[in-house]
Amino acid sequence: MTRSKSHLCFLLIGAMLLLSLSGQAQGVKKEHSAKKAGYLSLLPGAGQIYNGKWWKVPIIYAGFGGFGYLAYSNYSNYRTYLTAYKIKTGNLEDGVTPSEASLQLAGYYQASQLQSYKESFRRNFELYCIIMAAWYGLNIVDAIVDGHLYTYDIDDDLSFTIDPCLKPIEPPYLPTAQYAQVGLSFNLNLK
Repeated sequence: MTRSKSHLCFLLIGAMLLLSLSGQAQGVKKEHSAKKAGYLSLLPGAGQIYNGKWWKVPIIYAGFGGFGYLAYSNYSNYRTYLTAYKIKTGNLEDGVTPSEASLQLAGYYQASQLQSYKESFRRNFELYCIIMAAWYGLNIVDAIVDGHLYTYDIDDDLSFTIDPCLKPIEPPYLPTAQYAQVGLSFNLNLK
């Protein structure tokens, strides 16, 4: 019950923060700031909303949900195999009641197999935690880059052309130029 209340409070506070900082609630057009987008991205998805990239928010939260589920699943399996390993080796602490799954695993596998599986699940858990941290960092970098490119002007004055060209060879001993080099010319016009 309290968990759902805390999630609801988190969502309400985040929504109020986004509405107040975006300037859309007051109808005021404020100057766009990449720094503000970076700060807002500390709350996953808020920087993308500030930059007007609403479609990225479900992708961000799907990534957190998927990697979070995989981390939780591997941690849960790690705890189960750890308990089974302790049962098999006789190192289970007094007062700890093992689960039915741990008892079944201890009866089915040898200690070396349990240790191998346990370490594999621990390694995968740590890997998914690192991936989630990288996903969070990617969220921040994306918001900052989008914030910097928010006012980038792309108009018809920008052009890139590739043309064939002939370059003359003018050695000092020839009175006239001779065209002997063939190539491509790359031209980039900025405004």
